[in-house]
Amino acid sequence: MLAQPANAAFVYDSAIVKIYPDKYGNAHVIERIELQIDDEASARLYDENIAITNDITSWRTRTGISEVRYHINPNVAPITNLRVIPQPKTRVNIINPTYNAVLQIEYDATGVFNRTQVKARTYECRLKKDALYFSFNAKNDIVLEETDHLYIILPEDVVAVSVDPLAQNVDVLEEDSREFFWRGKTILQDFSFVYRHEESMRDEVESYFSRTREMAYAFASSAEGTYLALMVLVMAVSFLLLKHRTRAK
Repeated sequence: MLAQPANAAFVYDSAIVKIYPDKYGNAHVIERIELQIDDEASARLYDENIAITNDITSWRTRTGISEVRYHINPNVAPITNLRVIPQPKTRVNIINPTYNAVLQIEYDATGVFNRTQVKARTYECRLKKDALYFSFNAKNDIVLEETDHLYIILPEDVVAVSVDPLAQNVDVLEEDSREFFWRGKTILQDFSFVYRHEESMRDEVESYFSRTREMAYAFASSAEGTYLALMVLVMAVSFLLLKHRTRAK
């Protein structure tokens, strides 16, 4: 069932990559790899594996399509919570055994954007260009092929401050601009995408205590923290023994 038959007929159509950043520079990513299936044997293979295979390598081997992959570089932005969700196929032609199918790939990616503090309670997140896993030209510009679609969709609590080159669906960068896309044969020359997040006082206080807890836990888990705990324990036991001996006299 997991092997690819010699007559498998899967044809790559397009990749739609949607990046949903958060205010910390991480992102949830949804990719849709659109395929065409051109014979009944391959259609059966797709159906047989639709509910049992949850890894990209198996689907890339099965279809023989190299574009069945991440479009975020996991070496730059580590990937977690991966799910491969093949969608039910749809028949294109009543007479010929031709179908459309979609492999939906969802995951979380850490550190897709560099986050820096620019002033009190204000942070900017700048896209790491090498976090994107598309083609690059000799000038290190991102090259979108005819079949590539890149979307960046911002949450409500951030504001895009710099997008270059400007997205194809945006004439003027506005404060309420949320969705940006680049599609088709396009070179993203010196690609830059920056958004800003301003924390509320409550967010700042919660962030402070969260960092404090993390630092305290890290120290307690370290060798220094263990030595300090042992010293306190020895001092406490010594004090109790001294107190007990004083009473006995």
